[in-house]
Parts: sequence; structure tokens; C-alpha cells
Amino acid sequence: MRIGTSLTLLVLMSGTAMAQAALDDAGKPTPTVDPSAPPGSTETAEKPVEYGVDLRLRQVFVPKGLLELFVEQSAGGASNTGFGVDLIRRRGNLELQLGFEFEHLKVKDGVWISSGDNVAAGDEADYLINPDGDQLGWFTIEFTFLNHAEINDKVAIRYGGGAGLGILTGDLQKYDVACQGATNDTPEPGCVPQALGGNGVDGGKVAGAPESYDLPPVFPVVNAIIGVQIRPVKKAVINIETGIRTIPFVGMSVGYFFN
Repeated sequence: MRIGTSLTLLVLMSGTAMAQAALDDAGKPTPTVDPSAPPGSTETAEKPVEYGVDLRLRQVFVPKGLLELFVEQSAGGASNTGFGVDLIRRRGNLELQLGFEFEHLKVKDGVWISSGDNVAAGDEADYLINPDGDQLGWFTIEFTFLNHAEINDKVAIRYGGGAGLGILTGDLQKYDVACQGATNDTPEPGCVPQALGGNGVDGGKVAGAPESYDLPPVFPVVNAIIGVQIRPVKKAVINIETGIRTIPFVGMSVGYFFN
């Protein structure tokens, strides 16, 4: 009788332990086995890290209307084309880019009047010129984080932002002009310096000679990007983007991942 009772208790205890283990396992997610792992392995699949590079072209631009939010009068907008390269690290839908880019910025020659100034009341204007062979530009270094919302395996919405530093190159020059018979709405020819055939009196340090703007050699770069990524083949991508890199831009890039 004692042997029977002991066996019965042992069976009940074993059954209870097995049932408890089954209940515990039922609440746990089934691990996803990496298909590339050896047979019998329980390694879970993770998105591999990809490394790549891309080349890009961007058209940077500042419309006249945008400039005139900050100045009373501008001669026109500013624009030019830049080019760059990105070193890319990607896992899943997240990219980290280290980018290098160079561009010139063509600012339109002509009369510029500072915000709040009135040349008819005696305020001076700047007559801006781009010096030959030494056009204003900059070289930038920046980090950018980008996420991708996949539409399908070929197309994704791409968005993100980052920051970096820009190093100014080239020069931008001006004449300080005391305008003659001009208004803010009709600045020419009264605000054009006499050295360039106008009626304005050059008030610069050296009469008849332009002076360089005192621009900072380094400036911060902040970017915000949105666009579309297309994967025509597994390792290649085409990005079409727009956004702001301190100033607005539109552009595209072509990239390749090596692994």
C-alpha cells in the first residue's frame, strides 16, 4: 500500500511539473530560426548590417521671395548645383550617413537694401558682385540619420535629418552706395555705383573699388530630408530627395551596398 501510494504521488507530481512547464512555454514567443544557421541551431535571424556608398547631385536655391523676408530689397534669388559623396551604414530600415559635399552659390549681382532701411531717406545700399574666379561656395561635413517606410520591396519613403559643419570658400564683394534719386522700389540707376555706370556715390574705404563681406569661415549645417528610395536591384538604390541643408535643395543620389 505504501509503494502504491508513493508511485501515485510520484506520477501526480511529474504530471503537474510537465503541465506547468507546458503552460510556461505557451506564453513565450517561438524563436525565429535563422535559415542560414546549421541544422538544429536555435540562432534567431537579425537584419544584417550593410555598408555602402552613394554619389549625389543637389540643386540648392533661395528664391527672391524668401530672401526678402530678411532684407528690404534683393537683386534676385540665389542658386547653384552641388555634388557630394556619402559613406553609409544600414541595418534594416535605418541608415547612418557620413556625407561630404561641395557647392558654389551664385548670388545675383545688383542692389541689396537691408531690412528697415530707406534709400530715399539717405540709407546706404549694397551693390553686390561675385568676383571673377573666386565665387562664394562651401564644403560641408555632416552626419545624417534616415529611416525608410517601405511601400513594397522596391520602393520606400525616406525621411530624416542631421547636422554638421560647413567651411566657406571663395568671396562675395560689395560697393557701399549712397543712392541718388532712388527709392526702395526703384533702386536703379540711383543705387548703382558710378564705377559701374550708375549714379550712386561709392562710400567705401577705397572709392571705385569693391570690398569683401566679412563672412565667418565656419558655420553650422542643419538638414531635414524627405524623399523616395527605389531599389531596382538588390544592392543598388536611387534616392530622389528634397529638404533643407541650411538652405532649400532638391536632388538625387545613386548608391551601392557591398554586402
